[in-house]
Amino acid sequence: MTAAKSSYYGPFFWLALLSFFVPIVVAAKAFQQIQLTTKPTPHPDASGVDHALWDYLLKTYVENGLIDYDGLSRDHLFRTYLRQLSEADPGKLTTSADQLALLCNAYNAFVVNGVLTHRIHGSVMDYQVDGKAFFDIEEHILHGQTLSLNQLEHDLIRKRFREPRIHVALVCAAKSCPAIRPEAYYGTRLVTQLQDQSIRFANSTNYVRFDTSTNTLQLSPILDWYGEDWQAAGGYLPWLAARVQDDSLRQALKDAANGEVAVTFLDYDWSLNSQQASGSAAAKPPAKQAEFGSGSIPNQ
Repeated sequence: MTAAKSSYYGPFFWLALLSFFVPIVVAAKAFQQIQLTTKPTPHPDASGVDHALWDYLLKTYVENGLIDYDGLSRDHLFRTYLRQLSEADPGKLTTSADQLALLCNAYNAFVVNGVLTHRIHGSVMDYQVDGKAFFDIEEHILHGQTLSLNQLEHDLIRKRFREPRIHVALVCAAKSCPAIRPEAYYGTRLVTQLQDQSIRFANSTNYVRFDTSTNTLQLSPILDWYGEDWQAAGGYLPWLAARVQDDSLRQALKDAANGEVAVTFLDYDWSLNSQQASGSAAAKPPAKQAEFGSGSIPNQ
């Protein structure tokens, strides 16, 4: 009688045990998701910067490449991160990847801060102070040095690292810029992150298109403005061809590299990459009026 009762109630025991543990597992996974947007406690690295702060801010206030500037402006962690950058010592980082990740994060954070500081709602190209355009204003502090965005990009990043993929990582607050990545850059993952950004860029019709009716490639002007940075990679056409997923587009890029397909460059939409409705979203200054910023035009 005892054995029969034990075998009868056995399945109910295991069912009850399962029903007890399943909610725990589900809750644990949910907690992991919540942790992604839980405000972190600052733990600076050797340079004095904690990129987990910027990572949290991007995960919280970026969606589909658009930024919630209003929300970000109210988050005290953004000011904490800017203060860390102002006091940072990139020279204490032991790898070039860590140093480049820091500079990319700093550039993007400084662009956002410029938009907030100057209360820009339409386009950064509409703003000037004392005759200086947005990207030339020396107002961003890194390692105790006051810099413009142009100085940071061209003097500290481009000249030293010779890395064309930074042009899909640096974001100039415009809708035609590469979409801002919703996570911070980290030296330990920088190669993977830049490769992923490159693939996303190459496979987005916002930046790379092929018009079969005219046999013409239509590309982001960023590739034209910074074409020299792709020379070590064989040029931007082969670079794109190695990353696109569409066979016909890949062939068009290869044909363009051989001079068999025409190449034109898309108009650049300088309207703000904001989640909020813009009061002057229609403002799209011609590319020739730009003054730099991955977005800048070195040859004009």
